[in-house]
Amino acid sequence: MTTENGRDLTAVCKAAPNGYVLQVVRDDSSRPLAEKHLHDWPGWPEFPPAAAAAAGSELVMLGYMVWPDTVTPDSLIGWRRVPGERAWSAMVATFADLQAHGL
Repeated sequence: MTTENGRDLTAVCKAAPNGYVLQVVRDDSSRPLAEKHLHDWPGWPEFPPAAAAAAGSELVMLGYMVWPDTVTPDSLIGWRRVPGERAWSAMVATFADLQAHGL
């Protein structure tokens, strides 16, 4: 079940020993709905635009997409650094949620 506005999913790209781990979680849970290990990516703290775009592509293959309206001049293609952590996050939705919101 999604929240009323359908914005209760977050993708997190966390630093790992050999790249990153990409997870999609519901905001009220830490249990991943989807997870993919992204090996041989740039080491932390690097998260260049190419990595943000690649993480977005990986999300699509998992059935999710970054909310288009979160791609702003102060974000990296919708991704934002998680303060105090070795991670980046983005608000995401399923394709059905995006279609239900006219996107």
